[in-house]
Amino acid sequence: MVPFETVWAYLQANLEAGTIIRNWTLMHGYLGDTMKVVAVRGNSIEIEAPNAENIQVVPKEDFEKLWDVWSDYKSRTLKRNELRELTRFSKYIISILHWYENA
Repeated sequence: MVPFETVWAYLQANLEAGTIIRNWTLMHGYLGDTMKVVAVRGNSIEIEAPNAENIQVVPKEDFEKLWDVWSDYKSRTLKRNELRELTRFSKYIISILHWYENA
């Protein structure tokens, strides 16, 4: 598995403000709605989501938590609701990690 710091460096270098990310889950694929990257910072990625009142500031640590279990999620040994227990930003992170793997 690719080390998290490699993933984070890729996101920092290639995920730009204005990038539209389609909402995606393993079980249902693309769900139809999107989110927009507002800013990429050293320790967070800021997201504008259609149903959120404010910009969502997703911390680097939360990305790392989900990356650590990403292979379990993709192999279906870890369920989506279990990811929500790790971070309230799981919806955004799942979609961004999927974007990363398909870039």
